[in-house]
Amino acid sequence: MKLTNQRAAILEFLKDNFDHPNVEEIYENVKVSLPRITKATVYKNLKVLADKGFLKEVNVRGVSRFEAKIEPHHHIICKTCAKIIDFESDDLVNYSLKLIKDYKGFRINSAETTFFGKCRSCDEL
Repeated sequence: MKLTNQRAAILEFLKDNFDHPNVEEIYENVKVSLPRITKATVYKNLKVLADKGFLKEVNVRGVSRFEAKIEPHHHIICKTCAKIIDFESDDLVNYSLKLIKDYKGFRINSAETTFFGKCRSCDEL
């Protein structure tokens, strides 16, 4: 895969962004440095980068959100505002892999869990 200016700009923005931005948010930030870029180009490159393993795509309520953190980790998602935060637990990964190491013909080699709840901000409303 060729690392184009567009892909480099997307990766650069996401490497320090832990908010799991959607396509629109990524587009708005990347177009500052690449004013001629289109939203379609951003979307296409996000899909390529995710397919090639450079990014992770997290789908919340039918909206694709992206992150550059590709190491195994879990997510906690607020069911009210859709905020996503990362949750890391090697114990949870190891337990999950032990529990299900071979299931219905699948050889499992990684595990991620998504927890749903209400963030502190939404809980105070």
